[in-house]
Amino acid sequence: MDKVFFIGIVIGLISRLIMLNLDQKQYPTHPNVLVSQMVLAFVASSLGALLVPALIERSYTSITFLSLAAEQFRQVRENRRNTLQNLEDSQLVKRGNSFIEEIARTYEVRNYMCIVTSFLTVGMYYLIVSEFKLSSNISIAISTLSGLILAFILRKMLKRKSIGDIADVSVVEIAFVDDVVMKVGDLSGITNVGLKKDRERFISKGVGIEIIPKDNSYTNASILYDLGQRQAIAYNLYSRLGVYREGNEPAFVPVPRRYPKNESIMIAFVPMEKDIDKVVEAVKSCPILSSSKGRYLSLKNYKIDKKGSA
Repeated sequence: MDKVFFIGIVIGLISRLIMLNLDQKQYPTHPNVLVSQMVLAFVASSLGALLVPALIERSYTSITFLSLAAEQFRQVRENRRNTLQNLEDSQLVKRGNSFIEEIARTYEVRNYMCIVTSFLTVGMYYLIVSEFKLSSNISIAISTLSGLILAFILRKMLKRKSIGDIADVSVVEIAFVDDVVMKVGDLSGITNVGLKKDRERFISKGVGIEIIPKDNSYTNASILYDLGQRQAIAYNLYSRLGVYREGNEPAFVPVPRRYPKNESIMIAFVPMEKDIDKVVEAVKSCPILSSSKGRYLSLKNYKIDKKGSA
């Protein structure tokens, strides 16, 4: 029992580590306190590992510890949300409430993953020993492998799609109409830029971005319509490439606008380094938020460039 219990904890910790690596890729500037995450993973894994022998001994009252753990993990989510919201005022480009809620929810769900993987590892061990009468070492090997397989399955299931999966990203020209009205690609009226030096900075250092829904799909376009998703794209650009502005220069805050002709999104962005490939990659790598999905379901069979159904 002692050996499989510790193996269950280790598998739970490994599952958290592989998800921690994924989180850092999807949320590159997300504050990450490794020690606190691993301590929470240890607690969650211990609960999962202890649950199996408790059920075998018919100690059903021990299940109440799961409710206490769930409450604690919800508190972790609340604390993470508050931390990120407190940092908003110091950001040159805001994350937005939708992006903050997505990150906080991610922190909560990852702890449940530790419980599931450690529970399966220990449960598989007891099942093999009792039903198939295999030796302890063989049972431990099989249960360990099962736990690792589940960890990677959950990693794949919980991995979020990115903007690159639902949209094409291209670079377009930034220009000015009537001296002060910004035009990005074919969309005019993004914003007004009154100072000549600001317009010159946009022309020399700025990058115009067009995000076009793939397959002319309203399903993909509806994700880009979401204001929280647009703000997440703008923040992802800022977090990966920086933004060439001071806090008192509102003209350089990226403002994503919808282009009704093809339902694309236009953004004028001034990165610290004008690298076209990095800009495109930053947009494509932005995770799709849960809050932006599931809209315009009645239009799922329609194409953007057609009046009839597909």
